[in-house]
Amino acid sequence: MEALLVEGSLPANLRGRFLQSVPHPAHGADPVSITGVRLSGGTAAWHRARADHSLLGTVPSLAPAVRDGLRVARPMQDPRTGEWHTIATRPGSPLAEHVTMSASGAVRRGRCFVLSGPARIDTVALTPDHVVVFDLSMVHDRAAELVGLRTPFAWRSSKQARIGLLPRRSRGNPLWFPVSPCFVPDAVHAFEDGQEVVVDALRQTSPAGPRELIRWTLDLVTGEVNEEFLTYADFAIARADGHGQRGHEIYGTADTTVFRHGEATYSFGAGHRLGQPALADGWLVVPMRHGASSDLAVFDATDLAAGPISVVRLPVTVPVATRTTWQPLLHPVR
Repeated sequence: MEALLVEGSLPANLRGRFLQSVPHPAHGADPVSITGVRLSGGTAAWHRARADHSLLGTVPSLAPAVRDGLRVARPMQDPRTGEWHTIATRPGSPLAEHVTMSASGAVRRGRCFVLSGPARIDTVALTPDHVVVFDLSMVHDRAAELVGLRTPFAWRSSKQARIGLLPRRSRGNPLWFPVSPCFVPDAVHAFEDGQEVVVDALRQTSPAGPRELIRWTLDLVTGEVNEEFLTYADFAIARADGHGQRGHEIYGTADTTVFRHGEATYSFGAGHRLGQPALADGWLVVPMRHGASSDLAVFDATDLAAGPISVVRLPVTVPVATRTTWQPLLHPVR
């Protein structure tokens, strides 16, 4: 592994791999190449994951969006059981399948349900009792597929967008809640609050529109939906130990700014492009690009306004990462 230049001081207790999926020229637009940085003992080294062609690959949270003709929503892991959950769809079909996998990615069970049409589903969310399903305004377009467009999907504002709560403890169908036309590229967090389910997600209300961090509150008794705009954000994540709980914290990036919702921000200034951050043992790791340079900035998650405590310089220029994850190291690197 190639040692990397570090400006500033990496925390000695930051031990793990920051991984990102980036487009690979041999595989069209699907992010199937996984690269990253291994951090341990105050040092950084370049890391490349080995190839794997199972449903979820070697890193489930970075699973390719398309596999063997199926479109697979970014899997979500239940922190209590270690199981992974995703929704698989086949282009042109209204059928969807909720797939449950072991911690290693082995398929355990699946069950089908019907969408309102052949929708594009990129993400899911979990609560202890539900899988949150997004049946929204981006749909498969057969005509676009026939003419060979790289992304055979189209925006249909006339289609009723809806959020479904698929029960995890029974075989029932989703309970659907209508929402305004939109598309959700990333779910951030979901939790249960009595007879309500609260869903935080990034949404777009038009194909080229900005991403909004939105909070939907779904009333299981009345079927009503309350919608609350939180902020604009390109990427957002929730602290892992807060999943399924009300008191979670949300971190993200918006244009050139890193933020913790409702509290602190830090701006890198013009010319910087920021990717999806990852939380790592109390630190926030942010991929970024400035000109031809690609870097990782490490923040104290409790003091973003102070700026990064260190910046790792990457050996190659990589696209701004839209899918990232953090893997703690179980043993010290020798």
